[in-house]
Amino acid sequence: MKANRILKHSAIVVAAVVLGFPMGFIAAVISAPFWGWFESTTGIESLGHSGPDDWVFYLLFPLCMVSLFVILEIALRGGKRVETTSG
Repeated sequence: MKANRILKHSAIVVAAVVLGFPMGFIAAVISAPFWGWFESTTGIESLGHSGPDDWVFYLLFPLCMVSLFVILEIALRGGKRVETTSG
């Protein structure tokens, strides 16, 4: 039983890492207008001539990985569910 939990959590970690990289890249490219606004507002260089700066990718890769990990953990959690009755 414990081996199944370890296998499930390992699969979730692998899925979060594997899917987090392309999601981070897509998120960085799609959010380019935001980074242009951010750069003009704060003066922090975040948008280059060919897209978002490297630090934007370094920020969004782990953010997407952690988000995916949390979502998958919640979606695939096991155990008893508490049922409530109204009345």
